[in-house]
Amino acid sequence: MSILTRIWLPATVFAVFLLALFNRQELVDRFLENANFLTRNFVEYGVQIGVWLSAAFLMNRMIGVLFWDGFIRRLSDRPVPRLPRDLTAMVLFSVAVLAIISTVFQRDITSMLAASGVFGVIVGLALRTVILDLFMGLAIHIERPFKIGDWLMIHQNRVETHIIAEVIEINWRTIRLRTTRNNMVVVPNSKMGDTIVTNYMEPKPHFRIDLDFTIDFEVPSERVLRVMTAGLKAVTDGEGILDDPVAEVRIKDSTLEGAEYEVRFFILPAKISPNEARHVVNRSVLEHLIHSGITPAHAKEEIFLQRRERRALDASLDEDLYQLLTRTELFRKLNAAEFAAVFREMRKRDLAEGETLYAQGDAGDSMFICVEGLLASAITVRGQGEVKVETLRAGQHFGEGTIFKATSRTTTVTAEADSLVYEIERHVIEPLLDVRLDLREQLEKGLKQQTDRIKDSWREARRKKAEDQRKKTVHKSPVKKVVQAFFPGMFEGAKESQEKSTDEK
Repeated sequence: MSILTRIWLPATVFAVFLLALFNRQELVDRFLENANFLTRNFVEYGVQIGVWLSAAFLMNRMIGVLFWDGFIRRLSDRPVPRLPRDLTAMVLFSVAVLAIISTVFQRDITSMLAASGVFGVIVGLALRTVILDLFMGLAIHIERPFKIGDWLMIHQNRVETHIIAEVIEINWRTIRLRTTRNNMVVVPNSKMGDTIVTNYMEPKPHFRIDLDFTIDFEVPSERVLRVMTAGLKAVTDGEGILDDPVAEVRIKDSTLEGAEYEVRFFILPAKISPNEARHVVNRSVLEHLIHSGITPAHAKEEIFLQRRERRALDASLDEDLYQLLTRTELFRKLNAAEFAAVFREMRKRDLAEGETLYAQGDAGDSMFICVEGLLASAITVRGQGEVKVETLRAGQHFGEGTIFKATSRTTTVTAEADSLVYEIERHVIEPLLDVRLDLREQLEKGLKQQTDRIKDSWREARRKKAEDQRKKTVHKSPVKKVVQAFFPGMFEGAKESQEKSTDEK
């Protein structure tokens, strides 16, 4: 109803002039038969001029109502500024004036068109940035790569000059942003169209922030990860700093100062700004580190006035091997006397790459601990050969199944690189297991995990075998496809017998 209210006046004016145009001779004959020549010409030309101007008036109003206030406003969710409306009106009425000169007064408008073209070029050059901003603003409103409230990063020539800000207003000529320093930045639409923009809130309304901490190598990595993870999770409230996706701490790099740890977490910018989130997480992680007696590493230079003490440990030396083994998960909780009793009875085994430590089905009554190198544990599956179960790294223990019940090895362990392992026989560790129930529980837990991994590997191998057999059954040669296309039932019997034999296997 509002559209009709805005259009009825120009439509009525246009209809009146159009009706007068078609009946102008009758009007002259009836009402102006005694009028002079001037009056006749006034009516004759006035009606035609009125038709063109009223048509331009009606067209301008319809474009304003249906296009600018209808289609474009629905796309942008904001009123259209006056500039594009005025430009549309100027173009329409200019066309109407040229049409009046050409059709009503019968004049050649070629020179006028040439002059207007030159004038348009001059105006276009003078207002090129404004026009570019206007049409780029129209493209932004239609494409909508971002909206009010989104956090953006506007890429500049250098990383340190990138702008991270929140969109607070989108106009037809400029975009206004609020930076993390609470300053307003005004960016012309033409500049926004030429640069790379990262929208942190698309396709999802949250994004990830990474913080780096450098800790001395002297602090064990598992301890650092534990403390920093606690500091990170202490501030994940699920609203501003999210707990889903899960925040985590990872080892990123090794530098001259120490190990570099990366704290990863996701924030919802609608609840907290990136700078505020960094402040909260930094403060919490640093507090947990300080309370745990850990300080971040810093650039340092050491000067030795005497022979520097040896810092690297050598597993070939008993005193260094003692320290290395006490750091492993298996022996970490033992006191000096308990560990010494086991340490004296351990046997060293050097393995070359590709050498087998023991094979599946071999008899055994000992377990092993890897000090250096890398080993692979595998099982033999009928029809599939060897299937890898897990990789054994330095510090891990394995083979504890024969310590408890099993009399034979359940897997085959082979060195994937030159390795150094130590063997602990059953009679050496059994007295310790009777006293240290926590150590027994630890070994039993490890044995159960290994058994589960073996079962999973066996099931996966069987699944792959069945899938391979199914693919072979379904596969058809080109000749067979052509023959079966003409004789559909020819291969059905062979197919059923093949499926039956597969089931029997």
